[in-house]
Amino acid sequence: MKPAKILMLAALLSVLPACAVSTKSDRLVVAPPPPVLRKADSALTTKCLGPVDLGDKPLTQAQLEKLWITDRERLLSCIRRHLALVGFYADRDAGLEGMAVAGKAASK
Repeated sequence: MKPAKILMLAALLSVLPACAVSTKSDRLVVAPPPPVLRKADSALTTKCLGPVDLGDKPLTQAQLEKLWITDRERLLSCIRRHLALVGFYADRDAGLEGMAVAGKAASK
């Protein structure tokens, strides 16, 4: 490039910031701060235990009943934890929107 073109380009670039000053709005718009997202308790997000491994041997009625009870306990624990997690996110999101959920105050 020729030196004259470089000087002209530099002069044009130095004028651009001055143009920005003349286009400011008379109203100041301030963006609200980003919301603070609380994280769920790690106990609510742990992976559920699967069913009990029955193995490949024949089982007695007592063994089957014990394993069935263990499976039921795992299932109920998983359901309760996931329902609590759903409730956590519903409360958190309602708080971000400034609303109350199920009669709870949003200011908590």
